[in-house]
Order: sequence, then structure tokens, then C-alpha cells
Amino acid sequence: MENGQSSSKTPESPTLSSFDIDVPTTEDFATLPKVADKLPWGAFLVAIVELCERFAYYGLSGPLQNYMSNKYNDPNGLPGAIGLAQTGATALSNFFQLWCYVTPILGAIVADQFLGKYATIKYFSMIYMVGIFILFVTSLPFSIERGAAFPGLIVAMVVIGLGTGGIKSNVSPLIAEQVRTKRPFVKELSNGRRVIVDPEVTVQRVYMVFYMCE
Repeated sequence: MENGQSSSKTPESPTLSSFDIDVPTTEDFATLPKVADKLPWGAFLVAIVELCERFAYYGLSGPLQNYMSNKYNDPNGLPGAIGLAQTGATALSNFFQLWCYVTPILGAIVADQFLGKYATIKYFSMIYMVGIFILFVTSLPFSIERGAAFPGLIVAMVVIGLGTGGIKSNVSPLIAEQVRTKRPFVKELSNGRRVIVDPEVTVQRVYMVFYMCE
């Protein structure tokens, strides 16, 4: 019958997912401790990339002042290659640091408009390694004796600075994106203790690992 007959179909009752059941109550927030969720492996991988970048950067920045300021086969026995003296070496070192602070703007634009964070880090890491290789080759004795140390250093600084910009501008936000849980939930531990797994605490834990590697 089309008229006067009520439909036998009733509205579906809303169902609660297992996640909804574990949503903390007001009492839970007041009594239960907040803990971090288990960190994903992707977060550790991003942190290792940052560790490698910082290791390379500070590893080359340490001896760079002597490399630039002192001459090759210095009569005083000081290690060096280019002979720019203290003033020239300091100026060039400051240029390199400034360049490394400017290039993250380019890295952020490339990531946001073209490649995304992951691909940008990957490709700019390759650029970084090319710069390290250029610096290594031009710092060998036969390169220094042929006058390739100074131009090689300039090229290496520009290339390494580009690599640094692509990595530094994207590693920090990418590691936070590895935290997939967006809402707090209650979890029962193996000892029977109930805790609140809080995404904010998880992000804090992620950045503790990140800054430890930095």
C-alpha cells in the first residue's frame, strides 16, 4: 500500500566505534596520567636524516676556518689550504652561515608548491652530498696545488647551502606529521593501569628525539 502505510524501515541507530568508546571522560582527564603514544618508525627515520645533516654540517664547519685562513704547506706548520688570513676566512665563513639561513626559504617554497616535504628532503640530500663530494675532491693535495681549492670551496658552499635549505625547512614539520593520532584516548597497560594517550605529549616526545639529533 502506498497511502496510509507506515514504512517498516526504521532509522539506523548510531554505532560507537572502539575508538569512540575509549574517549576520555572529564573524570579520566582529572585522574589519569597522560603518556605519549608509541613513536612510528618514520619519526626515527626523519630524525636520523637530521642527525646526518647536522653531523656533516658541523663536521665541515669545524676545520673550515683553518682550511681557509692558512696557506698550504704553511711555514709554521699550521694546517690550511687557501691562505685567506683570518679576516678573509671569517668573512667567507659568515657568508656560508648566512647562505644556509636564507636557503630554507627556497626549500619551503619547493616543498609547498612542487615536490612535497619527503621528495624535497630526498633530492636536496643528494644535492648536499654532491657539495660534500666537491669539497672533498678540491681539498685533496693535487687539487690544492693546481689552484682548485678556492673555487671548489665557493662552489661547495653554494651547493651545500642549497642542500641544507631543502632539508632544514622540511624536516621539522615532517617529523610532526608522523604522529597519526589526533585525539586522546584511554589505554589499559599490561599491568592493568589505565592511562590517557595524548597526541600533544606524543608530539613533545617526537621533538625531544628530534632535538637530541640536532
